Amino acid sequence: MTAIEQELREALEQFMATTAKRQSEEIGEALNRILQLEQQLGADAPAMLRHYLERRSYQKALDFLNSGRSETETPQCGH
Repeated sequence: MTAIEQELREALEQFMATTAKRQSEEIGEALNRILQLEQQLGADAPAMLRHYLERRSYQKALDFLNSGRSETETPQCGH
């Protein structure tokens, strides 16, 4: 896992925690951090991770980062 992916995982965890607590200001800050980190992902970032982030499936993105799944997996949903 790259440093950006590690930071992204932490930002996603923060986003999920603040969303559960309905802390609107913190939700906005965490979301902005996720979007910044998404832009910093290199071209070699896993396709599945990019897929989840593009579709704002943040829980799936977090699950992917925590799972250790193959970085060569590709989306199978036809998008």
